[in-house]
Amino acid sequence: MNAIERAREALLAIEPQNRYRLMVEVAAIITELLEPYGLRPVVVGGLAVEIYTRGHYTTCDIDLVVSCRDVAGQIISQLGFIKEGRHWYHEKLHVSIEMPGDRLEDADEEKVIKLHLPSGRHLYVIGIEDIILDRLRACVYWKSSSDCEWGLRLLKVHRERLDLSYMLQSVRKEGQVLEKELIKWLETEPR
Repeated sequence: MNAIERAREALLAIEPQNRYRLMVEVAAIITELLEPYGLRPVVVGGLAVEIYTRGHYTTCDIDLVVSCRDVAGQIISQLGFIKEGRHWYHEKLHVSIEMPGDRLEDADEEKVIKLHLPSGRHLYVIGIEDIILDRLRACVYWKSSSDCEWGLRLLKVHRERLDLSYMLQSVRKEGQVLEKELIKWLETEPR
């Protein structure tokens, strides 16, 4: 049995009732298949928020940044995902995957974490500072109240371990509007 066949079996063996576990295991299985190609897919977007909030936030898709989306797309297709527009969808798992880019935008590769799962697999997740800044940008530029809420929650929960100088330096490059909002968030009372 080859790696793709083993991965297909592993996907179908994941308990579908535990949606969070299903999503992280799918991302980890894809990671396992892409690493031999020298690729390191990084979880961004909603699943990253879900990981950092330990499941309090929920998402319906997996966003992966992969440097070679063609290879990743071929692997994902071999796993039984069907391309529908910009997403790949797995009918049996009810999991959708999107690859929004081939590199992390406005994020530091050095802050990416390697998350080890109880299954023995692992996946890579955008750094906590960068996912907070991503939510901050959506809050400010898209006027997304949900992103404002979740970004601020993440900041409060993880405040003790955040690299605040990195965050302030990052927003200063983008203008005063973001900097003012981040400072406002930093001045709110911890929970």
